[in-house]
Amino acid sequence: MKLPSMMKGWFNPNVKPELLLDKYAQSGDKKSLAKLIEHYNRDLFHFLLSQSDHATAEDCLQNTWLKVMKNAEQYKLGTSVKNWLFTIARHTLIDELRRLNRWHTRALSEHDLSSLTLSEEVIKKDSLTLFNHIISQLPFYQREAFILQQEGFSLHEIAIMTHEKQETIKSRIRYAKQNIRSTLESKL
Repeated sequence: MKLPSMMKGWFNPNVKPELLLDKYAQSGDKKSLAKLIEHYNRDLFHFLLSQSDHATAEDCLQNTWLKVMKNAEQYKLGTSVKNWLFTIARHTLIDELRRLNRWHTRALSEHDLSSLTLSEEVIKKDSLTLFNHIISQLPFYQREAFILQQEGFSLHEIAIMTHEKQETIKSRIRYAKQNIRSTLESKL
């Protein structure tokens, strides 16, 4: 009996991401790395794309995996691979944005919120486009905290990844949600 390609490895307990990364770090096993990339590539790209443009996200994703290959031995077995990968991706993105001189942490003003110019037709047809546009207008730290929470990270995990206090992360998420809510209410 042949298993569908999506189910291959499902019964194999050795496909845990932690074990894949550890195996790659110890032996350089390219199959383990390929499985790890297959498992996390889409999530990492989504995170990077939500924080930048398509070209920057692709560059950062590639650089993230290069850093993983170079520094795999620094991973500590027993810690979350997802947290480790997202931390590397985050630092890679920040470095790239600084290099491109597109790094800014300005506060979102009322003018920024009111200047979202989307036609009523687009708003009615595609509320996801509006939502994504509003998120893209948030200050970097608010957008980052909000997106990481949407990726499934806890406040504690986000605080560790960003080297901030948990209360700071909670405030950033609260302000992000307030900005999103008030903009949506004014546009819909």
